[in-house]
This record gives sequence, structure tokens and C-alpha cells, in this order.
Amino acid sequence: MLRQAEVHPLMLSTSLNVSPPFPTTNAITQNGDLKLNYYAIILGLFIIGGFGAVLWGWIIFAKARKSLRWPMVEGVIEQSAPTSEANDLLPHIQFSYTVAAHIYQRTLEFPDGTNPSPELATSYAKKYPAGAKVSVYYNPDQPDQATLEPGLARGDWMIPALGIASMALGIFALFFSSYN
Repeated sequence: MLRQAEVHPLMLSTSLNVSPPFPTTNAITQNGDLKLNYYAIILGLFIIGGFGAVLWGWIIFAKARKSLRWPMVEGVIEQSAPTSEANDLLPHIQFSYTVAAHIYQRTLEFPDGTNPSPELATSYAKKYPAGAKVSVYYNPDQPDQATLEPGLARGDWMIPALGIASMALGIFALFFSSYN
């Protein structure tokens, strides 16, 4: 039995001020209401957003890998201009190709986020002049889907990279901050 003046060694550990490696607050106030930790909520949303970007990037990578396995046919550039009706800084490249005795015509599409510039438009117009024979890669399940450049586009790696960075930063800030 302990006397009032004696302190048991296990009782000392409860009085030490040791903080956990993540931000904490008392979840319930004295009147019984929940107390929100906005810092943790924002970081949690940051992590979830990063995870969403990684998933989106994974889908883009999967589609790009699939297009690398599409069959190839010979096609012809029908029209080539350094400007298009939709955007003066993106070229207009129209090509045609034949699959199973059916002739298809497509316009070279640029992914969202392509930085249009006069240099880009001029380089594509020179790369694909009218009348040139080109390799056309088409989707065997939907032959009307085709491209001249299969695989990943120039900036496709940015989406998952930013997602990974967002998740890492959110996790680091959540678990290694000294916020109380």
C-alpha cells in the first residue's frame, strides 16, 4: 500500500509531457461538443487529392500503353496547316487511313494541357506535310479511334508525379509536424 507522500515509478510516466508524432487536439470539449482539427482535415484532403491524381495518372498510363499495342496501317496526311480554326497556335493535321476496306479520316488531337505555341504548330506542320505517307495506329475495337503518335504524350508524367508529391507532402506534414 502506498503512502500519500510516496510516488510509485509507474505514476511518473503519466506526468511526462510526451507528444505523439502527429497533431492532436482533445476531440471533445468540456460541454460535450466535438472539436475539429482543421489542420488534419486539410492535410487529409491534400492526401486524398494526391491519391486521386495518382489514380488519374495511372489511367492515362494504361491508355498510353494500350495504344502502343494498336495495329499500324499506312495512312496519308490530307491537310496540314500551322493554325487551326479552334486555336491559332495549334496545327491542323488531318489524315486518312483504311481498315477492312473502310476509309477513315481523323484530325490529330492534342491532349488537354498542351502548351500551344507558334513553334509547336510550325514543327508539326513540317513533320506532317500534306500528301506524306505516315504510320497510323488504330484501336482494333474501334477503328475510328487512331493516332499518329501512340504512347505517352509529353507531359503525361506530370499528373501522377504531382499526385505522389502531394501525398508525400501531406503525409509528412501530418505525421511529423509539431502542431498541437
